Amino acid sequence: MVETDKSIYSLVLSDSVVEAVDIMARSAGLSRSAMINQLLAERVAYITPEMRLRDILAALQNSMNGEFYLTEQSSGSTLSCRSTLKYRYKPTIRYSVEIYSRGERKAGELRVAFRTRNAELIEDLTGFFSCWAALEQKYIAASLNRNIVYTIENGRFSRTLSMPSESITDEELGMAVADYMAMFDGVMKRFFAELPDVSAAASAAEEGYAHEIIRQSVII
Repeated sequence: MVETDKSIYSLVLSDSVVEAVDIMARSAGLSRSAMINQLLAERVAYITPEMRLRDILAALQNSMNGEFYLTEQSSGSTLSCRSTLKYRYKPTIRYSVEIYSRGERKAGELRVAFRTRNAELIEDLTGFFSCWAALEQKYIAASLNRNIVYTIENGRFSRTLSMPSESITDEELGMAVADYMAMFDGVMKRFFAELPDVSAAASAAEEGYAHEIIRQSVII
């Protein structure tokens, strides 16, 4: 069962209890209402969407390999990390994953960004992002339960995550997202290792993608 609606309730609470709840809420980065909702849910053994998101992101974080360095988590549904690309001055790849719930269907989005104004790097990034999108259309698009939506512009890339229709645990879902990010990061580095030969870079990317996609336990 997935929580889809919320209502306003009046509660009579002691000031000392509210003060303690507020301290917990600030520590957890939650509002007072969200903190009370979480505490009550834990007490009655109810799994809220927020708790599921926390478990998915925890599994995602625990599954990341040594290529990623965690940065500050911006919200309860988003995890951010970074990696380094071997390209002259070693620009930083900034990843952000957002997981959200829509009724009975979970979905999410992966965002990749570079802080650069280097026209050559932006052109090479656009080449890789376009190559990646084409590979996904070739290898996995037909097997997904929804269309993939991409955005590619100025050294930035975003891609919707299509969560599987089959029943999997929150931990398995977090691991699947981590595996997808690792595949993306690895294939990108293979692509850039062959530049400036664009043809060789595209071939290396497809070879890497074809090898890694069969190792993905869940296609998202």
